[in-house]
Amino acid sequence: MLILFLGSWTAADLIADNNTVLQATRAGARYAAELGNNGSPTDSNLSDAQAADALIIEQVLPVVSKLTNAQVVEIDIYGCSNGGVFTPACTTNGAYIAGEPVDRYDGSGSPTALPWANPYTLNLRDQVHPDESDLGVMVTFRYTSPSLAMFSQSDVQYTIMRLAPVE
Repeated sequence: MLILFLGSWTAADLIADNNTVLQATRAGARYAAELGNNGSPTDSNLSDAQAADALIIEQVLPVVSKLTNAQVVEIDIYGCSNGGVFTPACTTNGAYIAGEPVDRYDGSGSPTALPWANPYTLNLRDQVHPDESDLGVMVTFRYTSPSLAMFSQSDVQYTIMRLAPVE
């Protein structure tokens, strides 16, 4: 009976952390979609993709700081494509596909190995109506059960967003 109770508690805790990460990706993707305007960000302080990514990550980190038993491993900001060929309209299910433009950051928001093989530059973040780009934020995290130390798993949540820019 104790194992059943601990298993239920672990499942509920994992679901709660999974939901928190999903909310973080939504906040980041929404902000990413609002930032760019045909490679010319509306924020005059933005000079490159890393500056834009830093603002996006600022939206993600406060939400994931509320995780109870999970640790963020990686944060990716990417452009959605069809079969690895970048297109303004995402026809996949939104998940990152190898070969798409992506900027990768560790769990604290610091860039991983630069230069990236296929960076997600500002000119790819086209936000001109009616052909807005789909922008994605993906968070990879590692959950470890507080009650069943043997239970640990990696999981991923992502959100794709397309918004018309504010004029």
